[in-house]
Amino acid sequence: MRALSALLLLAACAAYPELPGLDPGTGDAAYPPLLPFEEIFAEAPPETLAAEDAERLLARGAALRARAAALRAR
Repeated sequence: MRALSALLLLAACAAYPELPGLDPGTGDAAYPPLLPFEEIFAEAPPETLAAEDAERLLARGAALRARAAALRAR
């Protein structure tokens, strides 16, 4: 079984010598360059993200308190 798997792998490698996404010169993965931190958060600075998270957590806390009050009322 292992021999058959090895033969199939060799056949696949022979059929596709250059896989898409690889640099044809070196065979290394052709990843795009990494973005600097400032560009990643250019649309929403960390302060905005933190404020949005805080608002979401406050709303969730209020919903949980309301649910707890409803369960206590039963």
